[in-house]
Amino acid sequence: MRSSFVALFLSVGLVFAQSNKSAKKATVAAPVAEAQGPWILGTIGVGKQKDGTIDSTGLKGLAVRLGDGGKVGIAYDLDLCRPIGAWTGKFTTEMNLMSRGDYPTAIGETFFVTGDFAGFMPDAAATALTPRKGFGPLSAEQARFKGFHNAGRQVVVRWEVGGVAVDETASVGSGESPCVIRTLEVAPSSKGLTVLLGKASDSSRIVAFGATKVEALDGHVVARVAAAKEPVVVRVAYLAAGVLPPKSVESVEPSRLLKATKTLWPETVETAGRLSEKAGEPYVVDDVKLPVTNPWKAQMFTSGFDFLPDGRAVLCTFHGDVFVASGIDDKLAKVTWRHFAAGLYHPLGLKVVNGEIYVTCRDGIWKLRDTDGDGECDTYEAFNFDVMVTKNFHEFVFDLQTDPAGNFYFIKAGPVRKGGRGFDEICDHHGSLFKVSPDGKKFEVVATGFRAPNGIAISPAGQITTGDNEGTWTPMCRLNWVKQGGFYGVPPLAHRATEPTDYDRPLCWFPKEVDNSSGGQVWVTSDKFGPWKDRLLHLSYGTCSLFGVLSQEVSLHGQPQMQGGVARFNVDFASGAMRARFNPKDGQLYVAGLRGWQTTATQNGCFQRVRYTGAAARMPIGLAASKKGIKIDFTCELEAKAAADAANWNVEIWNYVWSSAYGSPDVSTLDAKVAATELGNDGKLQFSKAQMSERRHDPLAVKSATLFADRRSVFLEIPDLRPAMQMQLKYEVKSADGAELRGQVTNTIHALTE
Repeated sequence: MRSSFVALFLSVGLVFAQSNKSAKKATVAAPVAEAQGPWILGTIGVGKQKDGTIDSTGLKGLAVRLGDGGKVGIAYDLDLCRPIGAWTGKFTTEMNLMSRGDYPTAIGETFFVTGDFAGFMPDAAATALTPRKGFGPLSAEQARFKGFHNAGRQVVVRWEVGGVAVDETASVGSGESPCVIRTLEVAPSSKGLTVLLGKASDSSRIVAFGATKVEALDGHVVARVAAAKEPVVVRVAYLAAGVLPPKSVESVEPSRLLKATKTLWPETVETAGRLSEKAGEPYVVDDVKLPVTNPWKAQMFTSGFDFLPDGRAVLCTFHGDVFVASGIDDKLAKVTWRHFAAGLYHPLGLKVVNGEIYVTCRDGIWKLRDTDGDGECDTYEAFNFDVMVTKNFHEFVFDLQTDPAGNFYFIKAGPVRKGGRGFDEICDHHGSLFKVSPDGKKFEVVATGFRAPNGIAISPAGQITTGDNEGTWTPMCRLNWVKQGGFYGVPPLAHRATEPTDYDRPLCWFPKEVDNSSGGQVWVTSDKFGPWKDRLLHLSYGTCSLFGVLSQEVSLHGQPQMQGGVARFNVDFASGAMRARFNPKDGQLYVAGLRGWQTTATQNGCFQRVRYTGAAARMPIGLAASKKGIKIDFTCELEAKAAADAANWNVEIWNYVWSSAYGSPDVSTLDAKVAATELGNDGKLQFSKAQMSERRHDPLAVKSATLFADRRSVFLEIPDLRPAMQMQLKYEVKSADGAELRGQVTNTIHALTE
C-alpha cells in the first residue's frame, strides 16, 4: 500500500472561504447516545446561520459522530458522494417524526462545508465536478455511494468512483485544538481520480496528505490522486483557526477498520404477549407486546416487518430502528427483542429475501448484514439508491414487496404541501411505483399518478395492488389494481409531456367512514386463515381495521377492468394498520402500524396477530354486478326466509368529483357536473363546507331477493342499477344456524355484465 505523508499546504487564498459570516461559538453537545448508534441518516444540513439559512444540505445525508465525546461531527451527501461539512458542537437537531419541522441540522462551529458539487470524478480537472442539476444520484459511471460499515466509534463510508473502490473514514485528531481528519483509501486505479475536499470556513484551513496536485473550484479545494498499481491513502486535515499545519497526520486506514466490528446493543428485552379472550369469533386479535420500555431509548412506531426463515420477526420503526423478535409462538408468553440496526431515514417497508433483511427508506433500499454473527447489523449496504429525494416533508417512500421473479417494488408519495393541499416542487419520481431488479442494479418506473399510497401488495401471480389517500386530485381513498404504465389519478404526478385528462380506474373507492386513510394489502396464500385463501385483504390505517376484498373482472371500453368492494372483518387494531404478512410457521396474519397521521389509533405502534379460531365465519366473500342486479356470496349458509326478503337489503349509490380540489363531496349519479366554488390558499378551487357536508346518495329499490340452491349466495334484482363510483349495500339477515348477520359491502361499479 502506498501512503504519502508529504504535506501539500494550501495557501490562505485557496483555503479560506472569505465570507462576512462570523464564526459561531462552539457549543457542548450531550454525551453520545451510544444506544442509538453514532450516525443518523436523513436530509442533513451543516452551518446554520442566525437568520435560519443553512450553508450546505444533503438531501440524502449521513451524519456521523466523531470521537469519544461526540462533540465533533461530519456529514456526507450520499447522492453527490461529497462531504457536506464538519463541525464541532451539537451533533444535529432531532428529526421530527413526520418531518413537519426542520430536517436534522448541525449546530456549532463549522470546519468546512461544500456546495452542490460532485464529491468524486474519475481523473479529470477540478471543473469537472460541476454542480448538480435537478435531483437524484450521480451516474454509476461517475461515482456512487455503496454503504457504510460500523466499526464501533468509527464508521467506514464506501464509495465507487468510475469502478474504483474508495473507502473513507473520519476521526478527530489528537491535540488541544479541534482537528477533523478524513482518511480515504483508494483502490488501484489506471487513471486516478479527483476529490472534492471542501470550502474552509473563515476560521479554519484544509491540509491534504497523499494527493499529487491541488486545484481550486469556486472557493473549494480539490485534490487529484494519481493512478497507482497499489492502494493509495489520502489524509485530509481540517484545522481550526491559528493551528499550524502539521508535517503529517495519523489515522487508521479504512481497510483495517473494515475488519473490525463492535456490538453496540448487547441487551435484550423480554415481553409477554396477550391472547384474545373473545369467544365464538372466527377471527380474534392477539397482541405481541412491543418493548416500549427499552435500554435503547427507541420509540416503537412500527412501520414494516417480515419473518426470517426460522420464524423470528424483523420489525422496523419510523424513527429508524430495526429489531428482531424471537419466541413468537402460540402463547406469546416470552418474546425476546434484540436491537439490530439504527439511524435509518424513515423506514416504511421491510422484506426478508433468502434470509437477508432489506429495508425501504426515504433514501433508497438498504440491505442490512450481520457479518460477524453478533446479532446486529454492522454492514449497511446501499442496495439501490436511484430514487430521487427533495426537501418536502411528505414524500414518504412506502412498503417493500417482491414478485415471483424476485424483483423488488416500493412506492413514493407526492410532495404534499403542509396542510395537505397542492404540491411543492415536483421531481421525476414523485407519486411513482418502482421496480428494482433482484441484484439491485436496474431501477424502473412501473406506474405514476399516486398521491400518498401507504402500502402495496403483490399476488403469487405478480399482480400489484396499492392504496391511496384522499387529497388533491384524489377525491376519496382508493384501492388500485395496477397495470404497467398506468396512471392513477394525480395529473401533476403523471410525469408525461401532457397531463392526462382521465385516469385508470381503481378496483374500488372508499367513503371516509369505511377507510379515511388506506394502508397496504396482503394476499392469503394458505387455508390456515379460514375461507379467504387466494384472496386479497386490505388494511385501513385511518380506521385501524381489516377488510376482505370482493373483486370482479369486467370489460370497460373493450379493456379488462377490475371492480368490486370490501367487507370488514370484526377486528380492530391498536394502531394505524399499515403492513401485514402471513407467518409461514403458523399461517396466521400479523399486522404492524403506527400513530402519526390522522387515525383512530390508541397506541403509537402495534404488532398484532389476527388468528383464525376455526369458528364459523359469517361475512360476504364475493360480489358481482350485472345489468339485472347484484350477486353477493357469503362464507356461510343463510336462513332462507330472511335472505329472500327484499326489505332486508338496502342499496345506495353516488359519485365523487375528480378535480384538483382536496377531496370531494358525495354527489348524485344523476348530476351532470358538480364543481368546486371557493378559492383555496393554494390558489386552486376547493369545495365549500356546505358542498362537502352534502350527501347526495341515490337509493335503489331492491325488487326481489333470491337465495341460490347452495344457500350461500343471494341475487338482488335491482332494475335501476347503474355504474357508480360508490355503492353501499347494507344487509340484515340470518345465517342458517340462526345467528344474526348485520353489515355492509362498500364497492364500486364501472361496468355491468350481461
